[in-house]
Amino acid sequence: MISCSSDVKNHQLVIANSSLFDTKTGEVISGRTIKIDMGRIVEIKDFEASDLEYDEVINADQRLLTPGFIDVHNHLEFVFGDSIKEVNSKDFKKLRKIFADQYIPYGVLTVRSAGGREEHLSMMKSWMKRDNRFPDYYPTGGALVSVDTKFHNHTFVKDSATIVRIIKDRFKMGFKHLKLYSFIGANQLRVAVNTSNSLGVNIFGHIENVNVSISEANRFGLRNFEHAKTLFLDVIRTYEKSGVDISSLPPDDSNNWVFREYQIFNHIDIEDSILVDIINLFKLTGSTLTPTLHIHANPLGLGFVNTKIPNSRKVVESWPPLKRKNAENGFRALTRLIKRLYDEGVPLSIGSDTSDPGKSVLSEILLLNEAGIPINDVIRIATLNSAEAIGLDSIYGSIEVNKSANLILFDKNPIEDPKNILLKKIVIKDGIVWKGKNH
Repeated sequence: MISCSSDVKNHQLVIANSSLFDTKTGEVISGRTIKIDMGRIVEIKDFEASDLEYDEVINADQRLLTPGFIDVHNHLEFVFGDSIKEVNSKDFKKLRKIFADQYIPYGVLTVRSAGGREEHLSMMKSWMKRDNRFPDYYPTGGALVSVDTKFHNHTFVKDSATIVRIIKDRFKMGFKHLKLYSFIGANQLRVAVNTSNSLGVNIFGHIENVNVSISEANRFGLRNFEHAKTLFLDVIRTYEKSGVDISSLPPDDSNNWVFREYQIFNHIDIEDSILVDIINLFKLTGSTLTPTLHIHANPLGLGFVNTKIPNSRKVVESWPPLKRKNAENGFRALTRLIKRLYDEGVPLSIGSDTSDPGKSVLSEILLLNEAGIPINDVIRIATLNSAEAIGLDSIYGSIEVNKSANLILFDKNPIEDPKNILLKKIVIKDGIVWKGKNH
C-alpha cells in the first residue's frame, strides 16, 4: 500500500470504488469513495485511482455497500435466555460482548429494545454509551401495562400519574424509547403517548384489541405498531365483542394458542372491512408496522436461516402433516397481508423478536422479499425505514455525510441474488472493520 500526504493519514478509513446503495432512491451508484473520520462519514466522492493510495483503505472493487441493518424489536431474553435476572455491574461488558456476537457478524449494528426486565435498567443504561465493539443500543425498560400480568418484560402502571412518573424517570436516565403492550387501558395509553411526545420519546406498541383496539390507539396518537399478526387478532377480537361466530377456530388456551394464530390468518379474508379500515387508517396517519415474520416461519421450517425455536412454539414439532400444512397456509396468508401493506404504502420496519436475533433479521429480510417486496425496497426497510420508525434517521439508515459509519460491504451482491445477504460480508462499525468471528 502506498503512503500519502498528512491529510490522508488523518482519515480513519476510506472505502474506495464502492457500489453505493442509496436507500432514499433504491438506486445503486457505482464508483463511489467514502471517507470516514471519528466514526462518521465525512466525504462521499467519485472514485479516482489515487483513492487507493490512502493509508487505511478498503478497495471495494465495485462491491455493494449498504448502511448497517437495524433491529427495532429486541428482547434480551432471546440472547441470554430467561435465566439472567439480577446482573452484577462487573458483568455488563461481558454480557454486552455476547450480545454483540449475536448481531454484528450479520451486519445488524443498531438495536432497539422492545421491553425488558426492570432489574436490567442499569445494564441497559450502561450499554447506551457508544462503542465500536458493540451494536448501538436503545433500551426502553419494561413494556407498560395497566393489568398486572406478572410477566417479567412488563411494567405495571396502576394509574396515569404512575405512567408520567415512570416515563420521566426513565427519560432522566437517558431512555428515549417507550414500549406499550396490549394490556394497557385507553386512558393510560393516551397519557403515555402525550407524555412521550412532550419529551421527544419514541413510542411504539404491541396492540391487539385486548383493552384497546389498534384504531383507538391510533386515534390517541400511537403511530408505530408491532407484529403483522396483531391486525388479524384485532379483527378476531372485534368479532368476539360483536358476537360473530368464530367457534371453528381452536380454543384460545395454553395448549392451542400457537395453532390458533395460524388458523386466524386463514380465517380472515384480506378484504375484510375491519382489516381494510385498519390499513387505510395506517395510510392516512403515516403509521408504521414491524411485521416479525420469522417467528411464525421458523417453527414451520419456512425461515431462511435456522434459529433456535422458543419453547412456547416448539409444540409445532409434534403436529401431524395436515395440521402443519394448515399452519403453512396461515403463514402464507400473513405474508399476503404484508404485501398488501407494502403495496398500500404503509412503512414497514425490521424486528427479530426471537432467538438468534442477528440471523433472524437476515431471514426476515428474505421473507419480506419472498412475500413479493423487491429486494431494493427490503434493504430500505431494514435500514432507512427502521431508522425512521425509531426516530433515528438523522444518524442511521443511509450513507450520507455526517451520518454514522455503520456499513456493510458484501462479497456478493444481494440485489443480484437476495440470498447473497447470507454470505460473507465486511462489517464496519463506527468506521472500524469488525474483527470478530464472521458467520
